[in-house]
Amino acid sequence: MRTVAGWDKVKGPVETAYTLPPSCYFSPDIYTSERKRIFSGGWVSFGRAEDLGNAGEYFASTVSDTPLVAVRGDDGEIRVFANTCRHRGMQLLSEGRGCVRQIACPFHGWGYALDGALTATPRMKSSIDFNKSDFGLIQISSAVREGFIFVNLDGAAGSVDDWLSGFSDLHQPWNLEALRTASQREFRVRCNWKLFLEVFNEYYHLKKVHPGTFGSLYQDPDPPEPITGCFVSQFGEHVKKGSVGVLEKDHNELPLLPGLTGRLSNGTRYSWVYPNLSFAASRDALWMLEVTPIDPTETQVRMRLMFDADVMQSRGFAAKLATYEERMKIGMAEDIVVLEAQQIGVSSQFARQGRFCPELEPSVHAFQKWYAERMSAVI
Repeated sequence: MRTVAGWDKVKGPVETAYTLPPSCYFSPDIYTSERKRIFSGGWVSFGRAEDLGNAGEYFASTVSDTPLVAVRGDDGEIRVFANTCRHRGMQLLSEGRGCVRQIACPFHGWGYALDGALTATPRMKSSIDFNKSDFGLIQISSAVREGFIFVNLDGAAGSVDDWLSGFSDLHQPWNLEALRTASQREFRVRCNWKLFLEVFNEYYHLKKVHPGTFGSLYQDPDPPEPITGCFVSQFGEHVKKGSVGVLEKDHNELPLLPGLTGRLSNGTRYSWVYPNLSFAASRDALWMLEVTPIDPTETQVRMRLMFDADVMQSRGFAAKLATYEERMKIGMAEDIVVLEAQQIGVSSQFARQGRFCPELEPSVHAFQKWYAERMSAVI
């Protein structure tokens, strides 16, 4: 990647820092470098363990344009493999979720056990010095923390617990591992992946972009937490007592999540685990966003609404869930209009580095500082 001017201007305190150089949001060269330094070289979110509840259940997707599959083994362990046959490179499982007894190649029939061991090799008996134990699936470094699956492609990112230092303790009141998904959908947005996650982690746009919906539901947030791990988190109280997950206050909101007391019982914590996972842990629900870059100017988003498991079994939950889904649908539609216009503007030859609102955009600055440091580091 050619040297990018302006990195140093991003790395100062939020009061004096500049935003990322505009080319970070559209340059193919920078996108190529991101794949190595950000997505292959770090721990990346790759779904939820709850989706792989039984042996053989799998989830297939991509990280840094690399096809992967996470699968629950017969021993109960979740493993992540390169979704590539060791024979001639066929993609083994199509993207999405499913359940298998073994992983079978649809091209020539090679088969793999759920632990990745090669078990079936039709018509290979005449091959000399061919040992099946040499051709198991390539296993990717992975870990499960607080119910989230993380992967590291190059195996050189260090400990996942260092990457997430302080994460579990900070989010303990929400008991993230115990939350369960009630609703999810996938969609694409015509903007850079960073733009999409940045708007979810700043308060500055609320009154302008969401004036008639929930722009007035939040008080100004606390400063971001002092953190040593590769994430940022910011808590803010609600203006009025009650849920911000619903727009109509006619008793449609769900009860408080267990374990939340004091200020936490009427606020929302917005957290961004670098690079691609962000969520809002609120008083009654968690809204999770996980992104996969498609190219420099298009992003695939997986969105979940998560709740306490007991509440999901309660009477009338389905009807109440619909109000939460509608709130997210409306809010996301309002954001997407702005994001796709922002992508057009930031791609202009006249776009320049800007400045931050210190009170309302500190989480965006924290990410951009982390990003600039990794992207400008000498490798």
